[in-house]
Amino acid sequence: METKLRDRTYRASCASLGIYSASVIALPICLVAISKELGFSLTQSGALGLFASVVQFVMLISSSFFAARFGKIRVIRGGLVVLAAGLVLFILSKSWIHAALLMLVIGAGSALLDALLTPIVEDLYPKDDGSKMNLLHAFWPVGTLVSVLLLGQLLTMGVSWRYLFTGIAVVMLLVMFWFPSSRKIRLPANRTDFSHMGEILSLRRFWLFGSALGFAGGAEGAFTFWSASYIQLSFDQLPRAGAFGTAAFALGMAIGRFSSSRIAGKIGLRRLIIISLLCGVLASGGFFFVRNLYTLYAFLAVIGLCIATLWPSIQSYAGSQLAVDPTILMIFLSCFGLPGFNSATFIMGVIGDRWGLRASFIVAPVYILFALILMLIDRKLGKKTVR
Repeated sequence: METKLRDRTYRASCASLGIYSASVIALPICLVAISKELGFSLTQSGALGLFASVVQFVMLISSSFFAARFGKIRVIRGGLVVLAAGLVLFILSKSWIHAALLMLVIGAGSALLDALLTPIVEDLYPKDDGSKMNLLHAFWPVGTLVSVLLLGQLLTMGVSWRYLFTGIAVVMLLVMFWFPSSRKIRLPANRTDFSHMGEILSLRRFWLFGSALGFAGGAEGAFTFWSASYIQLSFDQLPRAGAFGTAAFALGMAIGRFSSSRIAGKIGLRRLIIISLLCGVLASGGFFFVRNLYTLYAFLAVIGLCIATLWPSIQSYAGSQLAVDPTILMIFLSCFGLPGFNSATFIMGVIGDRWGLRASFIVAPVYILFALILMLIDRKLGKKTVR
C-alpha cells in the first residue's frame, strides 16, 4: 500500500470522525432551543437518540456486507452523504414525531461511519499497538470541542440552530471528497460469511468486551448529551455557558486520547483500561458534590480525561485478544457502543423529568462501575486467544 495514499486515507478518516462528532454534539448543544421551539420534554429529548438506535443496529450489521460489496471507502463516503442529508432534513422538523422520524436518516448515516472508521485503521495499520486507534478517536473530542464553542457562541448571538445544522452538513460533504478513490487504495478483504459471524458470537470474551464498551459508551454519552442542558437549566445560563461545560469535557477527552496514543504501547491496553475505569468511577461519582459552575467545568474536564481512552482501547484490546476478522469484530462491538450511548441519554431524560437532571447523572458512575466489573471478570477468564 502506497504510504501517501494510506496517510491521506487516515487523515480523511480522522476528519470524518471529527465532523461526525460535531453532528452528534449539535443536537445536545441546541437541545434547549429546539425543545422550546418544538415543545419537547426531557424524556422526549433523550428518546431521540434511542429512536435512532433501531436503524443504527440494522445498518451496523448491514455495513459489513456493504463494505465487502463496495469497499470501506465508498461506504464511508456514502455514510457522510446520508448523515449530511439527515441534518438538512432535520431542520424541517415541526414536531417531535417529525424529528424522531428524521433521526432515522441521521442514525443510518452515523451507523455507517461508526461501523467502518475504526476498522479501516486496522486495515491501514495492522500492527498498531493502540496508538493509531487512540489518535483517531482523539478527533472525536477535538470535533466536539471546536463545535461546541462555535455553536454555543452562535446560539448566544441569536443564530438559528437550523443554520448551524446546515453548516455542519456542508463541511461534511467537503470532508467526503478528501478520501482517495477506492480504486487507488487496496484494503484487505473481510470475512462476511455467517459461519464466521457465528464464531464471533460464540466467544464469551466478545460478550464481555461488547457489554463493557456499551457501558463505557453510555457514560460518555451521559456527559456529552446532557452537560450543556444541565448547565443552562440548573444554573440559569446562556447557551454559551452550557457549551463551555461540554467543551471542558471534550478537552479532557482530547488530552486523554492524545496521551493514551503515546502510553498505550508502554503500559499495555488492559492496564490502561482498568486504571481509566477506576478513575472514572471516582471522578464521575464526585459530580454530585459540585455546586459551583466553574468547579463543575474543572470536574467535567477531569471526568473526560479519565474515561477518554475507554472506547478506542476496549476495541483495540478486543482486536488483539480475539482471533477473528477485525472489521466484523469492530462492527459487532459498535452494536453495543451506540445503544449504550443512547440508552444512557434516554434513561437520564426519564430521571430528569421525575427527579431533576442533577439526579440523572447517577447513570454515569453506575455504567462505569459495570464496565469495570466486566473487565475484571475478563481478566479472570484466563487464556488469551492466539491468532
